[in-house]
Amino acid sequence: MTATVLAIKVDVDTYEGTREGVPRLMEIMGERGVSASFFLSLGPDNSGKAIWRVFTRPGFLAKQLRTKAPSAFGWRTLLRGTLLPAPIIGKDLKPLTDSLQSSGHEVGLHAWDHVYWHDRLWKMTPQEAAAEVERGIAAFRDLIGGIPQGFAAPAWRINLASAQALKDAGVVYTAATRGQTPFRPVLEGQELDLPELPTTLPTADEILGRDGIGPNDLADYWLDRMSDSDLNVLTIHAEMEGRILAKNFADFLDRILARGIRVERLIDVVQTLPRNGHDLPWCEVARAEIPGRSGRVSVQA
Repeated sequence: MTATVLAIKVDVDTYEGTREGVPRLMEIMGERGVSASFFLSLGPDNSGKAIWRVFTRPGFLAKQLRTKAPSAFGWRTLLRGTLLPAPIIGKDLKPLTDSLQSSGHEVGLHAWDHVYWHDRLWKMTPQEAAAEVERGIAAFRDLIGGIPQGFAAPAWRINLASAQALKDAGVVYTAATRGQTPFRPVLEGQELDLPELPTTLPTADEILGRDGIGPNDLADYWLDRMSDSDLNVLTIHAEMEGRILAKNFADFLDRILARGIRVERLIDVVQTLPRNGHDLPWCEVARAEIPGRSGRVSVQA
């Protein structure tokens, strides 16, 4: 009988999440012999500028209050780029990335400027979107010494121009959408032979505070929704599971390992697919709202 497979994808959005959340997650996973895929933001931490979503995105403020964002992210993060300077997250980060890699984790690219991508991607010209990709790739190359194999789109937002720029740069796969199974994307009517591994499970910030769900319910919630036959992809955040939800994430790992669920990195999944994912079915990528998240995301249609 084939074991249930879970790929853990760690999105790292902020300066504090990088310096505090990532080491804590490495400790939790190391104690359990688990490896994951960490996707890093490397440019300025402009998290404070996200406050403007209160006025432009219905449901954003309610979500922040429901998930207790100020206590989860910390006030320094919530003020960066406004009342506090926006530090370059990737500066002096090589000891951490070396530690991640030597511990068996995959290191991929999340963004250059996470907030800028989140808020502006779908309004950018193709040239602007490609330039934002190129800034992130250049920073990753300077830090790691090569091209990232994987890219995880901030806020699950992708378009043809950014995906094409990633493919042209040599990225092997993307994790840019919400969906059910791995596929090759059709973006804006154009097929792009770049394997996509969508997030299949809801994230903690999408479910906390809804229907009476608290941190101690996360493990049960995720386990109840995992597929025994298809790939499961869970996105966690260094700012959440690496800090305020660290104990709950550790409990979840203990539960899945006790059940014999196999944990893999996303790059390992890609390498087990026929022709490294280049025989996957084509699927249209649409934009839609999903429960618990404000604003639309890219989804497997």
